[in-house]
Amino acid sequence: MKNSFYIKTISSMLMLVLLTVLSGCIGSEKQKGNSNPTIEESRAKEDKVIMDGFNALLQNDTSEVKDIFEFVNKKIATVTPKSASMMLNALENKQQAVLIKMKGTYEDDAIQQKLVKDFKGDLTDSSLHGIQDQDIKRLLLETKSNGFKVETAEGFYFPVIDYSLYKQYRSNVTPDIAAYINIMAVESDITPVKDAGLMIGWGEIIKRGISQENFVQEYQNSPKAADVKNLLKNYLIFALYGTNNTPLFQYEDNQMAPAAKEIYSNSTWNGSGSFSKIMAEYTVLVKNNNYNLTQEVKEYRNKVIQEFR
Repeated sequence: MKNSFYIKTISSMLMLVLLTVLSGCIGSEKQKGNSNPTIEESRAKEDKVIMDGFNALLQNDTSEVKDIFEFVNKKIATVTPKSASMMLNALENKQQAVLIKMKGTYEDDAIQQKLVKDFKGDLTDSSLHGIQDQDIKRLLLETKSNGFKVETAEGFYFPVIDYSLYKQYRSNVTPDIAAYINIMAVESDITPVKDAGLMIGWGEIIKRGISQENFVQEYQNSPKAADVKNLLKNYLIFALYGTNNTPLFQYEDNQMAPAAKEIYSNSTWNGSGSFSKIMAEYTVLVKNNNYNLTQEVKEYRNKVIQEFR
């Protein structure tokens, strides 16, 4: 019996030792595994390296818009949507800064005269190749390389950001920036106003206004919310007033333009944003005034524009 007791005791001790050793081995393996970076950590590290390189490029005084475009094209697919959005925001800011300087160049009378003579309306390689004036050719090539296009208003040529170039990045960025790109590309592709006249129909004005309103409501914390809100105010002015050469109410009889009347009377304002609410009230008001620009209508639209925030 005593021997049996000793054997059991020794067996129990050996088992305890074995379990202790095994636990130590397992703990070592866990520690060894934790010493290796996870996939998420590796991606975060790579993202930081890329963004550090991007920020260094931005801070380089010699860097140009085309350099930033080149960097974005190479790296945007390898960073997080948040970092990709930061890239495009920085790119847009760079373009806006360059645009101010370039507009000054375009304002030169001699440049304007040469553009009238030599500019063919687009910046395609074939059109640029045929330009004989080297100064104009260089200016237009610079315009293109900076991601701009050329617009005209009242016979005056000027550069604007070509937001259609941003559409290729929509799948790489956060939802708000993708939506912002969509809005700005629409503006860039067909400008709403030219030569004080509407270039789009009343229905398109409403459509764009609602799209912008939806953005402001859905992405109120987006860094682009204020920009879209400012754009929306312009569209509210278009919707309430029209423009000098395309007024909402005809100059000769103060009656609402027939095309606008048809659109407005058949529109439903289901949105809960300020644009939809104002347009819903405005539509009822002008209907009650027989679609005539009365003093009541004038006072209402002036009031809502001043209060719009």
